[in-house]
Amino acid sequence: MADTKRIMIRSLLRKNEVGVVLPLLFLYVVVFIINSSFFNITNILDILRTASFSFLVAIPTTFLMSCGGMDLSIGAATSFGGVLCAFCLKAGFPLPVSILIALMGGFTIGLFNGIIIVHFELPAFIATLGTQYVVNGIIQVSTKALAISGFSDSFKFIGQARVSGIPFPVIYAIVLGGIAHILLIYTKYGRSILAIGGNRETAYLSGINVKLLQISAYIASTTFAALSGILIASRFATAQPASGTGTELTIIASVIIGGTSMFGGSGTVIGSALGCILLATIINALIVMGVSSFWQNLIFGIILLISLFIDKYRRKASSGE
Repeated sequence: MADTKRIMIRSLLRKNEVGVVLPLLFLYVVVFIINSSFFNITNILDILRTASFSFLVAIPTTFLMSCGGMDLSIGAATSFGGVLCAFCLKAGFPLPVSILIALMGGFTIGLFNGIIIVHFELPAFIATLGTQYVVNGIIQVSTKALAISGFSDSFKFIGQARVSGIPFPVIYAIVLGGIAHILLIYTKYGRSILAIGGNRETAYLSGINVKLLQISAYIASTTFAALSGILIASRFATAQPASGTGTELTIIASVIIGGTSMFGGSGTVIGSALGCILLATIINALIVMGVSSFWQNLIFGIILLISLFIDKYRRKASSGE
C-alpha cells in the first residue's frame, strides 16, 4: 500500500503543472468562501486580461529558461516597446509601421543580449541586468519620465476591443500560447531547446546549433516583451515609461511556478499560462477581499519559494531518486 502511494505521488510530481494547479485551486476555494461575487464573468475576464499581458512575455521566457537562459531585461523591453511605438505614432508613422519598428526595437535588445551572453559568455543574470539599466535609462532620457498619450482610436482598438465579450489581448495570448505549446512539445526546435537545457554539451555533440538557438530564445524574449508593451499602451491609451518596471521577476516567477525548471531541460507553456493566471488572481483577490496591495510581494515570495521546492522534488521524482 505504501509503495502504491509512493508511486502515485511520484507520478503526480512528474507533472510540471502540479506546482501551480494546487495553489490555484486552493486560492479559488478560499476567495469563493470569502466573497462569492469573485466569480462573476466580468471579474474573471478582468483576471484573464491582466494575465494575458504577462503571458505574452512568459511564452518566450519559458523557452529561454528551458534552454538554461535567464533575462532580466524583459521588463525594460516591455516599457521600451510601448514608448517606441508611441514615439513613432506621434511622428506620423502609420500604425502597422509603428508596431513593426517597436517590435524591431525589442528584437535588437534580444539580439544584443544573445550576442554578449552566448558569444562572449557573460553571465546572463548580470548581462541582462545591465541591459535593463541601459534600456530604462534610454526611456527615461527620451521621455523625460513623462507618459505619452493622445493616440488614435485605431491604436486603442488593438488593446481595448472585444470579440463576444472577450478582450483582444486574451485572444492574442490564447492563439500565441497554443502555437508555442505545439512548437515546444511537438517540433524539432522545441525538443532542441529542451535538449540544450538538459545538457548543453550533449546537445552540441548531437548536431544541434546550440548558440543559434540560444540567441533566438533571447530575441523572442524581448520581442514578445515589446509586443506586450505595445498592447499595454493601447489598453490604457497611454505609454508609461515604467509600464514594465518590476514585471520581469513576476513573469519569471510565473514561469517557474508553472513548472518550467530554472535549471533548464524542462518547460511547459500551459504551466506558464496557469502561473500568470495564479499571480493575476492573487492581485485581483486581494482587491476583492479588501486586503492591502502591500501583501502582494509577501504572497508572491512565499509561492515562489514553495514552487522551487516542488521543482526540486519533481526533478528527483523524474530521475527516480
